[in-house]
Amino acid sequence: MTVIRNDGTVVPFTPYKESGIVNSYWMPYSEFAELEEVFCQRNTEGRLKKAQKHLSKLLPEHVVVFVCRLTKDCKINGKKYKKGSKFRVDSNTRALNWSIGGSDSIPQEVFVIEYCFDNADRIRECYNTFDSLDSVERNQEKFWGIITNMYHYVPQSDKFIKGQILTGLNKASHFFYPETWNQFNVKASELPGQVGAFQDEIKTLDQLMKNPSNWDQALLCTALMALKKYGYENKRVLEGIRILDERELTGKKGKEWDGLTHIIWEWTNDILFKSKTTTWTAQAGLNNTVAYCCYWFDKYMANQKGFKLGRNWKDVAARWKDEQVTTLNTIFNMKTPEKSPKEIEWAT
Repeated sequence: MTVIRNDGTVVPFTPYKESGIVNSYWMPYSEFAELEEVFCQRNTEGRLKKAQKHLSKLLPEHVVVFVCRLTKDCKINGKKYKKGSKFRVDSNTRALNWSIGGSDSIPQEVFVIEYCFDNADRIRECYNTFDSLDSVERNQEKFWGIITNMYHYVPQSDKFIKGQILTGLNKASHFFYPETWNQFNVKASELPGQVGAFQDEIKTLDQLMKNPSNWDQALLCTALMALKKYGYENKRVLEGIRILDERELTGKKGKEWDGLTHIIWEWTNDILFKSKTTTWTAQAGLNNTVAYCCYWFDKYMANQKGFKLGRNWKDVAARWKDEQVTTLNTIFNMKTPEKSPKEIEWAT
C-alpha cells in the first residue's frame, strides 16, 4: 500500500511494533492503584466532581489506561526518579473514583498501553495529547497541575483552585515580558513559564483573595503586576489588594479620592468602561482597563489624591516593567514624598 500526498511525494511508513516505545499488557488493579499521577496532572478531585455521574457504572472502556515509563534516571521538579518509574498519564480521575468506591464495580485488572520515554518533556507532551490544548477549561485545569506539581504550592481561593486566572496572567506576562509572551490566546505550552514568572505573586494574591467574585481578569492582572512592580512583601501593596478585595471605598468624593477609590468606583458603576471585556484592543479591553488600574494604583502607592486621569494614562501599564522597585529602593526606603492635590502634576 502506498499513500501519496497532493504534491506527488510518498508518505513513508515508520515501524513501531518492534521499537519498544509502545507496549501493552494487563496489570492487576492493586498495582495500578499504586502508580503515581503524572507530574503535570490537573486537579483530579475537581475533575472528578464533573465526572462522577458517568463513572458511577464500570464499563469495559474504563479498563483501558495509558501509562508512561521512564527509560532513564530522571530528575523532575526537583525529585529524582529511577529508570523504570511509571506514571499514569490518563485514567487518574477513574483511579480516584475507584479508590473512594464511586463506581458500582472495580476492575480486577486494567489493560495498560504503555509509552516509554527518557525525559520529562516527552512525558508532558504525551500527557497533552490526552488533554486538549485548545480548551480554556482544560487549560484552567492544567494550572492546578503546574502550580502544585512544578511549583509545590496548593491554591487556597476558589478562583485559583479552578485556574480562573489565565487571561489575567497571560496579559500580565505580556506587559512584563512582551518579547516572550505576546499572543492573545493562552497556550497550554506557555503556562509553565508564565506561572513560574509570577509564582511568588500568584501565591501572595491567592492568600489575599477572600472575595473571588470581586476579581475579574483586569483586576487580577493589575494585582499580579503591582506585586511584581512593588514587591510581593510590600505592606502597602498588600493593604491595597485587601482594599480591592473588599471593595472598600476609602476616599471622599471628588479631589479627595485616592487611587483605589477610583478603581472600585469604576468597577462598581461602569462609568468609563461600560462593558469590560477580556479582549486586548477594544475600548473596554485589557489594554485600557489594566492601564486605568495601574495608573490609579501608582497614585495610591504615592499617597496622592485626585479627580481625573492624566495625559498618557494608557501607557502606564506598559511602562511598569521598567519601573520595578529594586532591592536598593527597599533598603533605603525610597518612597515618593506625599503631595497635596494641588502639587500633583496630573499630566504625566
